[in-house]
Amino acid sequence: MSCFDSCLHCLSLVPWASLIALVICWAGTALFSGAAHAAISNTINFLNQSNVNTTHIDELAQNLKYSIYGISSFIFVLTILLFVDGLMATRAVKNDYDAGCKSTCWGLFSGIVLTIFTYLSGIGWLVVTCGATLPVYFFIITKSQCDALDTALSETPLDLNKYCIYFEQTGLVPPGSDEKLCGLQLQSFCVNKTVSLAEQLYMIAFIGSAAALISMKQFLMSLSANYAYSKMIKKLSVYEDAKYREEMELNDIINTARSNERLTYKY
Repeated sequence: MSCFDSCLHCLSLVPWASLIALVICWAGTALFSGAAHAAISNTINFLNQSNVNTTHIDELAQNLKYSIYGISSFIFVLTILLFVDGLMATRAVKNDYDAGCKSTCWGLFSGIVLTIFTYLSGIGWLVVTCGATLPVYFFIITKSQCDALDTALSETPLDLNKYCIYFEQTGLVPPGSDEKLCGLQLQSFCVNKTVSLAEQLYMIAFIGSAAALISMKQFLMSLSANYAYSKMIKKLSVYEDAKYREEMELNDIINTARSNERLTYKY
């Protein structure tokens, strides 16, 4: 076998579906973790610059950051296990590896367990993605208010207090605190570079979580295919074993009949 054929053989043993899902998941998780962590810090900064009381959300911000660390670690370990499972399943299929229950039963069991964890992780990423849309929606509304305020500044500069952002409605402040930005305060808020940076970071975090969600779907498809292949190998192993035994019995019958014929002819 030449070097080129060996390379092609090695490439045929790579689980490309799992590898693509792994790259997408790592990229999405990295985007989400880094952007969300920085976005939370920038949110606290621009709220402090806007004279909004953030004492009650400082602990929440820290908990969110720790949650991001936990999500990243869990996804890293899970994706490594999924890739290894895909690698072993691909090699088993390509090499037609049938060692009976010792290989396929463990492959089926690990595939079922990983499918459960992947399915739960997909639900988790779906929840995270839905949560990541909330700050994006907030900044979309804020941008519409800023655009309306810019228009009002050129037309009716005396009627600016009707353009406001109520932080009470976002859940960032407790009910009844009456924290809002109106008029010139809203104008300074709109031109704040920290606010613009936080908006971009939240959008990147949303894109990253969506990519991780898509990768979980890709992993589920790969696990389903690997599970079907493992069951196929097990059935083929049983079939080949039964066929081999049947052939052996048939050969024994033929050999016995020939021996009897020889003895009959001899006597």
